[in-house]
Amino acid sequence: MKTPVALVRCPDYNDATLDRAVAEAIELAGLPDVKGATVLLKPNILSVSGPEQAIATRGELLAAFARLLKSKGAARIVAGESPGWQSQDAAARKSGIAAACESEGVEWLDFGEGAEFECPEGRRVKRFTFAAALKQADVLVSLPKLKTHRLMRYTGAMKNLFGLVPGLGKSAFHLRFPDPADFGAMLVDLNLAAKPAFALMDAVVSMEGEGPANGRPVQTGFILASRDPLALDWIASSIIGYDPYELPYLVDAASRGAWISGPEDIELRGASVEELRPAGFELVPLRSEDKFFTDKLPAPIRRLVRNSTVARPFFDRVKCVRCGGCVKICPPKALSFVPDAKAESGKRVAIDYETCIRCYCCHEVCPADAIRLAKRPF
Repeated sequence: MKTPVALVRCPDYNDATLDRAVAEAIELAGLPDVKGATVLLKPNILSVSGPEQAIATRGELLAAFARLLKSKGAARIVAGESPGWQSQDAAARKSGIAAACESEGVEWLDFGEGAEFECPEGRRVKRFTFAAALKQADVLVSLPKLKTHRLMRYTGAMKNLFGLVPGLGKSAFHLRFPDPADFGAMLVDLNLAAKPAFALMDAVVSMEGEGPANGRPVQTGFILASRDPLALDWIASSIIGYDPYELPYLVDAASRGAWISGPEDIELRGASVEELRPAGFELVPLRSEDKFFTDKLPAPIRRLVRNSTVARPFFDRVKCVRCGGCVKICPPKALSFVPDAKAESGKRVAIDYETCIRCYCCHEVCPADAIRLAKRPF
């Protein structure tokens, strides 16, 4: 039996438009039974940013879904998210998620306290620390935003659940798994441990280019829904122009036996991919080190290939506001403040490129778009 993925046109965030589109998507995808259940909604927020920046899942979509869940008999609807280093509550307020929760009676839970979750089938990780709030949920729903991602190239329903890891605990995984393929395998383990029951994606306005935080908003005009997060991600990444077979963590997930094993297992319902495919969507290219299969090269040559061909962070002293977010979140502690007599604040961010693992966490959290990713000139 094939797994349904609903693809529904949704041109704007008006309540009536969203109510119609969400209801259609739920009908086509097959919402799990939520009668009497506690449903945990996990939106993507990432940082303190406004809805116009297209970094976060829109509050209007969360509100529309909450209305539908209440009509289906959900006993309690809760939500939460853990940004990389900023306040969870401040991020929720700025994004509009907090207002959406308040309007629909959705409880906003603290994701700061952790609890252990086992993952016996994990290939990289056998035990995760997730927000303890997950223990309260009968049904976990991923509410991602369709975006590009500098490290993983694409982020959607599966990557969104990385936000279940409290605060700076996420940095430890970047340090432990600096290789994108290994990091992706960890994400697959994470989804096996979290056990999402449903995913509803905000692709009304998506992000292209330097995602997941410094790209450009682009009108794409649809939403997706599925009980299978991998199936949803397979379709969503295909729509914007990726070959899912070149996204290692999706290929890894397809080998696990928990979700679809390939596109032949998907039944697309609603609109067609061709009907809603955006024109000229800017993607993140394949990393040069992936093309060179550097894991098979001697370590000194591997470092040379990485340093010469893989984009590294460069800091714009004029744009930088010295907030310290990049320094706090950097997994290998490659960033620090050093004195700078030319700067008004008297300091600037310095980077040790030998220590830098090219995880791009600094680029993700920079609120001033002061970090440029580029290859080292020869």
